[in-house]
Amino acid sequence: MLRLIRNIPPYLPTALVIIAILYISLAPDPMPDEIPLLLFPGADKVIHFIMYGGLTGTFCFDYYRRGNCSKEGIALVVAALIATAMGGAIELIQDYMGIGRHSDYLDFIANAAGAIVGILAGRYWVKSYFK
Repeated sequence: MLRLIRNIPPYLPTALVIIAILYISLAPDPMPDEIPLLLFPGADKVIHFIMYGGLTGTFCFDYYRRGNCSKEGIALVVAALIATAMGGAIELIQDYMGIGRHSDYLDFIANAAGAIVGILAGRYWVKSYFK
């Protein structure tokens, strides 16, 4: 199984997660109205947290499965910063697209928190899997 995982093209899972986040965040109506997505007030913040935690967790998967982790600290900090910057850029873009989506600084905070927790969790769990 580990050999199969190592044969996935480098950073393909991370790229797929980025594409999914871009679609969900920038499409005019990515979810049909029939699906009740917001189960409680602030549920969208939980979704933002999970999306960006998943993004950085997937980066950890891609990074650690390569096996050469000589500059681990730098790579993880840069990944968290890039994910946070991506979340901030998407929030700003939503205001200027004119499709009924709006930016929210609380979404940005949830994105950043998710990115940081995803890196920490990925470093702990994913790294131990590929040892």
